[in-house]
Amino acid sequence: MTHCDPEPSSAALPANSPDHPFLAPRGRKKGKTGPQATSRLAELLPTLALPQATNRSGLLEQWGADPATARLVLEIGFGNGHTLATLAARHPQDRFIGVEVFLGGVAGLLLRIQQESLTNIRISTQDVQVVLQEAIPPASLDQVLIHFPDPWPKRSHHKRRLVQPAFLDLLATRLRPKGQLRLATDWPHYAQWMLAVLEAHTAFARPGEPGSFDPEPTDWVTTRFQCKAQEAGRAVFHLAYTRMDAVFGGIIPPDPPCQ
Repeated sequence: MTHCDPEPSSAALPANSPDHPFLAPRGRKKGKTGPQATSRLAELLPTLALPQATNRSGLLEQWGADPATARLVLEIGFGNGHTLATLAARHPQDRFIGVEVFLGGVAGLLLRIQQESLTNIRISTQDVQVVLQEAIPPASLDQVLIHFPDPWPKRSHHKRRLVQPAFLDLLATRLRPKGQLRLATDWPHYAQWMLAVLEAHTAFARPGEPGSFDPEPTDWVTTRFQCKAQEAGRAVFHLAYTRMDAVFGGIIPPDPPCQ
């Protein structure tokens, strides 16, 4: 059962996340920040850039992690960073990358990183396509999280949605075989859109019944955004896909989630 407990109130959760990798974000991209948040962004954000490496092992080793045991996790559009920080605190042996364009949310995550002395998070405010192409080596990611992306509900705006075949093509090159893509949305139409796009993509598969959604993950982190959706009477739809094994052409079941 999901419990809506209060989150740290260091930053307001953005209303939208226009992080589509193939279109420039429309409307407010960076948002406004107060003096303290602006100071954190100037002082801390440059220290949390991703290590530069040409392969997964090199990236993790530069980050002080063991490539044989550490997971590399990417969250796209992390909002105020609650999920990312919670997972990083639970799993200090793993390494987490967060991509977010709204600086209020970034500043909030920076504060939590500072307060909890988290050393296993790196942050980018660049477009996610740039991050995937230029900062993350091929076949490096163990897990990608896309939670509550902007639904772009108007039909004329559907082309701006993050989950598109071309985006999945790029993402598939950065996920390891057996790597997991997890998605969540509270918009039924976008949930069906995600399901249709992923079911048609040859790089991703899942053992669940075709056309159905997955249960809430056992290691799910409840967010304030989710609580607001539930208070408004909107259900949350979950999907979990595995990156197909390019060598054998089959599905390798994902590892059990960390508890």
